[in-house]
Amino acid sequence: MLVSIIPGFVPQNDPELLEKAKASRPKLNKMQLAPLRYLSGDTWEAAEGLKEKELGLGDQVTLDFGRHAVGHVSLDFGIRGSHQDAPLWVRLEMAERLEELEERWDTYRGWISPSWLQREEYHLDSLPCTLSPERRFAFRYVRITVLGVSRKFRVTVNKAEAIAQSAADWDRVPERRFFEKDLQRIYDASLMTLSECTQDVMEDGPKRDRRLWLGDLKLQAETSYISFQSLSVIRRCLYLFAGSRFPDGRLSANVFTDPEIAGDDTYLMDYALFFLDVLCDYVEHAGDREALNDLHETALFQMEYVLERCQNGLISPESAGDFFIDWSDDLDKWAAAQGIVILALNAAERLCGLLGDTERAGDCRKKAEEFRRAARAEFYDPEKGLCLSRGQVSLHTQVFLTLSGVMTPEEGILAIRKAEEVPGSPGMMTPYMHHYYLLALLMAGEKDAALHHMRLYWGSMLEGGADTFFEAWDPEDPTSSPYGGSQVNSYCHAWSCTPARILVEYYPEQYLEMPVEKTQEADT
Repeated sequence: MLVSIIPGFVPQNDPELLEKAKASRPKLNKMQLAPLRYLSGDTWEAAEGLKEKELGLGDQVTLDFGRHAVGHVSLDFGIRGSHQDAPLWVRLEMAERLEELEERWDTYRGWISPSWLQREEYHLDSLPCTLSPERRFAFRYVRITVLGVSRKFRVTVNKAEAIAQSAADWDRVPERRFFEKDLQRIYDASLMTLSECTQDVMEDGPKRDRRLWLGDLKLQAETSYISFQSLSVIRRCLYLFAGSRFPDGRLSANVFTDPEIAGDDTYLMDYALFFLDVLCDYVEHAGDREALNDLHETALFQMEYVLERCQNGLISPESAGDFFIDWSDDLDKWAAAQGIVILALNAAERLCGLLGDTERAGDCRKKAEEFRRAARAEFYDPEKGLCLSRGQVSLHTQVFLTLSGVMTPEEGILAIRKAEEVPGSPGMMTPYMHHYYLLALLMAGEKDAALHHMRLYWGSMLEGGADTFFEAWDPEDPTSSPYGGSQVNSYCHAWSCTPARILVEYYPEQYLEMPVEKTQEADT
């Protein structure tokens, strides 16, 4: 469970950096949508007939807008029969998947607040009227249930529309036609996921938590560079993190932007270290020297803070508890955390290179080599051909010690295959972790295996009716949740958008890139 409450916590805000974040605030593109069909009873009907459908006490209809949307709904209610002699009492339920509407929301007892549930009730005193809730929703389906109505009249839905919003610009995305339909679907759903999460900031999920998380930002930005090129949004996010820190200089794992900018009192060591990579990637893609000059000290401090918690080339086991890695209570994180520290040292070397500080870059390179040697001595068992974290075998350990070069690619793929056969080892819970698993396979040259796994994992979400990719997914247990109840699961989540980036960067032979008639420069 990831809940951090620090009494009296007040983030240290930097007005100059936050002003630059404000200047990079994106424009939201908006699109009007109408429902394509509606469900009454067990039958789907064409949307054109909706206004003829009369609703009485206990009746309900479900509207299908045909695609995932982030935004607002508007419903025009009418009246049939005698004069309205009592208020109309209706419930609206918004769902990203149709299956959500079959869940018992009143039975949810998880540790994430039930206030995230997209269920609202309204009393409408005068009909006809237009109901336009102020709250923003993430949905494809809207179910309307009549909870209370007089016997003297019945209700109609004369018009329904949604205003979908996103800061992503589809005109910037090169058209790519994949030779195989399943890969096209995976690619398209990946970009739709990223688009829906690209709002005022790079949100982790538009249903929940609807805010900026550093681990998600890293994967969103990497995918955005091959698609929407949302450079201004990425710049804004970097400045938001640097502009609202822990008082001691650490970066919060996430930042709130409403009603005011405030770094959260949650600290995840791996997320803070990822700031180095995100900054390097952004500067290399945008050529933004101002951001480099403004933010590099904040980035390098995250590395220095972690190194103070290392000894003899190893992160301390206690500090490894501050790493996220994956949703898994049973996972021993020490070895995987060591791998991420090494990757962060590589990023620190890259950042120093961008600054022209060759001496400090060399120091980072030597430190990374020291940490690799120490990790190999501590974690790698040559007889078993595996890395162990205090005796535990997990894919997480093999993946991050492969990516960080503690094992050679050849050793890494053998260790991964062996770990997959160990009964009872902690499984990968999220698309976030499955992404790094794909990268480890690709580092080992296992392109066919990586593509097969992408099809099995992300493809199974599509087979389950997904329009966008989920926050957590177990194909063997589709209702599983790290939060104590699937009712609050997010079915459009930023860290699951990466197959598009992997397909473009590693599998160009799988698609044709069509010429763009009109070129547009990315925003800066």
